[in-house]
Amino acid sequence: MSRHTVPAAVSSALYALLLAACGSDTGASADPLPDASAPQPDAAGPAQTPDAAAQAEAPDAASPVETPDAAVVPPSDALGRCDYTNTFSRAPECKAYTGAGWTVDTATTNCAAPVPGATGAFVPGGICGFDAELGRCEVGDPAGEGYLLVMSGDDASKCALARVACETFASGTFTGSATCPDPTDGPEPPPPVVGGAFIPPYQDCRAPLPGEAPGTGPDGKVCTWTAISGCTEPGRRFEDYASCDVVRTQRPAYPMAPRTTSHADDPRLQDAAFMSELAWVTQQVEASACVCCHTTRASKIGASDWNIEAGPIWTDTVSDLGLAILAGYADSTAFGAFPPDQNHGFSRDQTGVPTTDVARMKAFLGAEWARRGKTDADIAGLPAFGGPLVAQAEYEPRACARGEGVDAARTVTWTGGGARYVYVLDAGSDNPGVPPNLDLPLGTRWRLDVPPDGQPVASGVTYGQAPAGTTQKFPVSGAPEALVPGQPYLIYVLLDVGVPVTRCLFTAQ
Repeated sequence: MSRHTVPAAVSSALYALLLAACGSDTGASADPLPDASAPQPDAAGPAQTPDAAAQAEAPDAASPVETPDAAVVPPSDALGRCDYTNTFSRAPECKAYTGAGWTVDTATTNCAAPVPGATGAFVPGGICGFDAELGRCEVGDPAGEGYLLVMSGDDASKCALARVACETFASGTFTGSATCPDPTDGPEPPPPVVGGAFIPPYQDCRAPLPGEAPGTGPDGKVCTWTAISGCTEPGRRFEDYASCDVVRTQRPAYPMAPRTTSHADDPRLQDAAFMSELAWVTQQVEASACVCCHTTRASKIGASDWNIEAGPIWTDTVSDLGLAILAGYADSTAFGAFPPDQNHGFSRDQTGVPTTDVARMKAFLGAEWARRGKTDADIAGLPAFGGPLVAQAEYEPRACARGEGVDAARTVTWTGGGARYVYVLDAGSDNPGVPPNLDLPLGTRWRLDVPPDGQPVASGVTYGQAPAGTTQKFPVSGAPEALVPGQPYLIYVLLDVGVPVTRCLFTAQ
């Protein structure tokens, strides 16, 4: 396949996946909910450049006001609010600390980093409101550290994303505004065109750079999977042989200063064996898509957290949690991986960073872990890394409640708006994850895909038929297996990769 052209406005629904590409605690925050109301500046969301609509929303264009509808805002004696501009949407947001469990100290600390990459201003006793709002999301226990997130904006095309982020990822209750009214029992409006969607992995084959050896691909080309888990040939640089702009549609990224940097008098600089291993580790990272977010040169807007260009010893920029992920102490398999024999020998199932020598990589990163005074006790209990991806993998589908499923006429019905991916699976199948290895679970009966530049499909497609502009991804050819009346099946519908809108069990008719 030839190189893909990235849409001018890269604004994928993956804004919700505040995850690090190759292992880092970038995106860790006391508030797990990014702004669902707008496109991402980068990837997932992702291109590194926000679209024109997001750019035009200046932070002061919808500043908080003190006169919102009293029926849906915290009372004036609420603990306070946090004003900030969302890192991804570039639009103002407000978080009201409504739960009785908050204290001024905990709220102030939370407001210091309300979403990854953002710094908020805490206003004691303040309430949230904007002149133009998409909606409000109530999250958590009112008796504990519950909060109300208010999303600014007047672009109705962002309503579905706002609702999905609130209800699906934050497990909150979304209250729409005049711009985003709550759905009725009537027919859903046609789905909007969503620009800059997740671009699935594809193999990019290019001639080697001048002066470099022939590649191992056809006609001496270098063939590289354009994917967050992809790698080029060892000794080459990933961004020379694949598009980082495409990779960044597969996860969100934003610039973030590293935790620390090393010093010129560091004794490790005089340790020839250490420096040799550091050079090897750096070369391994250089060949991977990690460079798309963890170098200044390839990221375009600045490295996110750790940076392999930060000297003299870049591994010092990696946080403790990031190091645990890179070393494989924290499970990051939810990000997906290629088999080594399809990825130039690079493995990512035992370490967070792709490597052609797992034992050697683990030894280097393990030594750094020990140098920091960390032990096995610090590894015990580390949660799986992947945020919403992990939550989706562990999600237990419940019975459909609003007529979703496949009826006797083979009409596939769902709620939540337009879709780019529609699955019908056997009950008990794994929930669909990310490509290349987690997006077609065993037990899939039928899968319908919409291309990244296509129009999302509305509910009402026919099981086993691909409407114009879509592709039946599975089965590859022919009709899918018929559903057995009386048997349970899983319908799993996504607005985009990683962004489900319907996932429930129905009984075939």
